[in-house]
Amino acid sequence: MRLLVLSFFTFFILVATDVSAMPSFVNKDTATEFSTVIPHKTELTDIRIPAVSPASDEETFSGISVIPEGCPKLTDSDTAGIFQDTEIPAVREVSQMNADVLPLPEDDLSRESLLTSLNTTLEYWNARPDYAKITIAGDTYKAPQMRKTLKLLISLIEKNMPVVELKKAIEKNFTIYRASADDGSGKTTLTGYYEAEIPASRVKTAKHIFPVYARPADLIKTPAEEKKDFDYGHYVNGRFIRHYSTQEIHNGALDGEKLEIAWSEHPAQLMLLQIQGSGILRYEDGSFTRVGFAGANGHPFRSVQRALMDCGEIQSMSFKNFISYLVKQPQSREARLIEINPRFIFFTIRTEPGATGAIGKTLTPGRSIAVDPKYIPYGLPGLVKSRRPVYNGENAPLTFKNFTRFINSHDTGSAIRGPGRLDLFWGAGKAAEAESSAMKATGELYLFVAK
Repeated sequence: MRLLVLSFFTFFILVATDVSAMPSFVNKDTATEFSTVIPHKTELTDIRIPAVSPASDEETFSGISVIPEGCPKLTDSDTAGIFQDTEIPAVREVSQMNADVLPLPEDDLSRESLLTSLNTTLEYWNARPDYAKITIAGDTYKAPQMRKTLKLLISLIEKNMPVVELKKAIEKNFTIYRASADDGSGKTTLTGYYEAEIPASRVKTAKHIFPVYARPADLIKTPAEEKKDFDYGHYVNGRFIRHYSTQEIHNGALDGEKLEIAWSEHPAQLMLLQIQGSGILRYEDGSFTRVGFAGANGHPFRSVQRALMDCGEIQSMSFKNFISYLVKQPQSREARLIEINPRFIFFTIRTEPGATGAIGKTLTPGRSIAVDPKYIPYGLPGLVKSRRPVYNGENAPLTFKNFTRFINSHDTGSAIRGPGRLDLFWGAGKAAEAESSAMKATGELYLFVAK
């Protein structure tokens, strides 16, 4: 979703040993600048979208096949995975490393926000039964061990010790695991997301014709016994298949279901809301509705931005600028471009402040990360070292700086796949939007789990 910033990124896991008393805590070099909007080189005047039945065989259908006419890099026989935003190497192995690989834990945010995030993770584990467990590199840890980890780390942070002493304490009491990519680079990619705010209407108008949908009654999480490779779907004529695609929804597949929460003028802004997973619908009178993730249609995520880059229509730009580019298109073309991504997200109205993560708890800006739970379990505290953009005002260019901070795995996303991929939650507001949309760098991730 964002342009690369160069910096070495590996992923490590720390496992704490028993400690009776420990001291305490105080409080992403060259980067490639992110480009602004660049005029397209080849205009896509049409997009050919084959008609697909809602009951299509999910074994052969992996999303609407959208091939921009005249695109030199795409053919009818080469559609699988071509719209992925980034190519992330698969994990090669997770192995134990020496403790001295840890960077200094020079946290760049407030100790208060760190304690809030750690206590959120502790609340998550306190709500889980003792037999709940996670597995990392073949090692299994149960809920009591995770509670112990959180309590230990909280006690260290509360002591406000110098970073050098904190590093020594970690080196002495934690075992370190590293996950290496199968390309031998050892790199992992860090991107950002935020609580989006988009203009909306409470009623359908001549311009506001794209609904923000609540979850359909027949949408369910994929039952384990179905042994499918998609996360959500519905039963049609006794077969469990993916729910309606973005194109099918645009064509009225959910009309008459009375699922509309609000209406958007721009499907690109609706896509933004869906990619972020939660956000604020701002109405003309200034009032708003906060919404959160309620389910997906089971289709794979395809990057519209990557599709247009591959076809030569646009060059690399921040995701914020890309959304601006899309909304400047005629509304009908904007909708056709959005249909490149067959994945569609449904929402629920939320009353609590802030965005809610996959663990069912409020995300902490700058601290919560989204991961692929197949590789990195929820509820893990850790440390990230990378490079990030810095917002300097509405009309000022972004700058970039290295950073290190403690984080917690609280969320996931459809584009977050593999151990070499994570998304850092930025919060809400203009700075969060600008920085998160420009965030793409490599770095190092360390995760702590008590033995």
